[in-house]
Amino acid sequence: MVTAALLSCQVSGCQESVPPALVQESLCLDHYIEQAFTRLQGAVELCRQGQPVDQRTVDWLLGDADFAVQSLSQKGGTHTRAQHNKLLELLLCLANLQEYLRHHSVEVKRAD
Repeated sequence: MVTAALLSCQVSGCQESVPPALVQESLCLDHYIEQAFTRLQGAVELCRQGQPVDQRTVDWLLGDADFAVQSLSQKGGTHTRAQHNKLLELLLCLANLQEYLRHHSVEVKRAD
């Protein structure tokens, strides 16, 4: 089995290592966070337009939140201050989206 220490981020030109929790995505923490914010912004835009958000996106965003909580709770301080702040910002934005979905008439499309 290939270990995370041997993997580099799949983003072209990025030489950062992939943390063990992100081996399946093959992304460094910074690019994972960037991708999570992109998914989040897409869901927020759908909400603003009154469009349904698909279940896959909601599930993915819940996974992002779970990852952020797990990542922040790890001992050892393996994140930079900027990464720590971005993870906290991601959690706050995801919580805000969840509240928006609960209180507005935005539907979540179920997978067929």
